[in-house]
Amino acid sequence: MKNIDRHIIYTLAIIICSVSNLCANSSPAYGEDLPLKPKFYQPEYGVEIQRSHVTMPDGVKLAVTFFRPVAKLPDEKFPIVIEMVPYRKDDIFYGRDFPIFKYLAERGIAGARIDVRGTGSSEGKFIDREYSDEELNDLEFCITEVSKLPWCNGRIGLQGKSWSAFNALMMAMRQPAALKAILVVHGSEDLYANDVHNIDGILHIDLFTMEVETENLMPAWPDYAIDKEYLKDRFDQKSWIFNYLKHQRDGKFWRDGRSLFTAYDKVNIPVYTIGGLLDGYRDYVISILDNVGGIVKAEIGPWNHDWPNGGSPGPNYNGWQTAVRWWKQWLCGEETGILNEPKFTVFVRDTVPARDDYVVTPGEFRSFDNWPLPDQSPQVFYFAGAGSLVETPQKPQEFNMKYSPAAGAKVGTWWGERTPDMRNKMEGAIIFDSVPLEKEKILIGQPKALLKVASDAPLANWVVLLEDVHPDGSVTFVTGAAASGAQRKSRTDPSFIPPNTFFDLDVKPHFTTYTFAPGHKVRVVISNSLFPMLWPTPYLMNTRLAGGSDVSRIILPFVSSLGKPSDFLLKPADLSSPKDLREIGGHVGDPPLPSIKKEKGWVITHQEEGTSWAVGENKYVEHESISYRVNELNPAMAGFSGKGDMSIEMPGRKIEIFATIDIESDMKYFNVRVTRKILENGKLRAQKQWKERIERDFQ
Repeated sequence: MKNIDRHIIYTLAIIICSVSNLCANSSPAYGEDLPLKPKFYQPEYGVEIQRSHVTMPDGVKLAVTFFRPVAKLPDEKFPIVIEMVPYRKDDIFYGRDFPIFKYLAERGIAGARIDVRGTGSSEGKFIDREYSDEELNDLEFCITEVSKLPWCNGRIGLQGKSWSAFNALMMAMRQPAALKAILVVHGSEDLYANDVHNIDGILHIDLFTMEVETENLMPAWPDYAIDKEYLKDRFDQKSWIFNYLKHQRDGKFWRDGRSLFTAYDKVNIPVYTIGGLLDGYRDYVISILDNVGGIVKAEIGPWNHDWPNGGSPGPNYNGWQTAVRWWKQWLCGEETGILNEPKFTVFVRDTVPARDDYVVTPGEFRSFDNWPLPDQSPQVFYFAGAGSLVETPQKPQEFNMKYSPAAGAKVGTWWGERTPDMRNKMEGAIIFDSVPLEKEKILIGQPKALLKVASDAPLANWVVLLEDVHPDGSVTFVTGAAASGAQRKSRTDPSFIPPNTFFDLDVKPHFTTYTFAPGHKVRVVISNSLFPMLWPTPYLMNTRLAGGSDVSRIILPFVSSLGKPSDFLLKPADLSSPKDLREIGGHVGDPPLPSIKKEKGWVITHQEEGTSWAVGENKYVEHESISYRVNELNPAMAGFSGKGDMSIEMPGRKIEIFATIDIESDMKYFNVRVTRKILENGKLRAQKQWKERIERDFQ
């Protein structure tokens, strides 16, 4: 065990009197006589928090914080759940990590929170992309090394949200021997089209771009030293934005060892997958249900990019108690009742008001023993004259659409924001409404739009929105998706659209649930723009939709039954925060929908977020803002400007970091400029600038 430093920088003991619960090394048992009700696990262990490191084969030390249950029996051993992310465990994510891993450790599940190399408190050169070969190799090595700790029972789990859900799925494909199960929240099976860089295969840039640019410029905790090593390994490393813009089409960069859809059969361990109806990644849950063999437990709640215990909007449930039962089942060999629960639980939304300020979503959690769902009653609608959405094919008819490159800001910056009343929010779009419904229609699944379209420009995107028209005329956004005409045949080998020639294009709106009430209308909106979520195509154009007959249609996955109540879900848990953490300012953003203004032919949107907090004597302030712009008369002229700043104030010392990313497009290129600056006590310590012209690649 020479690769793991056992030196304890500090230990926090939280002593809770209880009876013993030994995590055994035995494999999970299977049988028919499972508990009828899930077991509830009370806290029964004190917790030691140990800062340490794991030494990689190349000598680089990765910083790790262990959350270790205090053993009550001689030679008592515990499983360890690992999470590796670049989100700075000792300052930025300190308050997020503590309550999660403490909750698990109090119940006999140890945790190991690791900073990715070159980030946070870890040594090494900053990685050149998300999920780099170095990161994945490091994580695989850590799984093996941590499993050999003398107090570990040899069984490892991976747990995480977003980044750490992504790399957990990638590790499952690698099949390290000690890895026995994963729990993933808001992950992805398709790194190209179901991530933040190319949503639905179309270029996307958002606040995350500035967050990682700014946060990863911070020197290493705890000294925050601005020395030659920091400059070489962090400050001088090129921004990720250049790498991503050089990979605008799908291929090996996105697929090999990273996109689960290329190797579902390699996953041979139990998978617990969680998503949110307002999270842009939610389709991954359904893809795993559809394609991964073996044991899969799946849940989708009503929230955005967050955990079940506190995601917004609610309602919420105690996902951490379920996590304990999941880990006890697969890492300790206990029968916890987890296998007796339904395979798939989903929040079925009632009719949602056409507002963006609701805190609790109307509806209820429902559970199903099988997937695909039984009792499906899909319904086909056709696009007819006078903006009608009808149930039977009509006489063939063409619908013309003039490209409005700035349309779509009120849908949000990815697929899932709470949206305002959507009437009159999609300029230039074609709108089709059904007649008022006579009966309630409940949708659970992914709609599918089969379009026959044509364009007089060589590049065009098509966007399909599904909406609910209330009797008072207000409109609720339900779901949507986009597709690139250049990718009509292949994502890896896109091609220009032949002018004025009809072709088939499938657009699959993202998974959702929704209840269309009697008297409401089903609305389908078709557009060529979704700005600023998707980078505008560069040509002014007119497009056509072949409708009326069955050549274009949308299939809605209505259901005729709602499964059973999800009465095994528990009320959200009360989680404790570290005593040395405090908030010192309000939170900006969360994030709101972008503001919009028009100025001399340009449409400009703006969005920002920020927060401030303190850990001990150190004070931290972080703020990012982004704006997008597009020229309505020349959509090739579009731009993104991002600014990030962060300060760390310590006794007698203050560090300030400033970063900008500017992208300007024309007909052929993206012109990219990145600047960085770091100050200490008001004096400039380093600054750097990169400029590069990158050719547009069917975007």
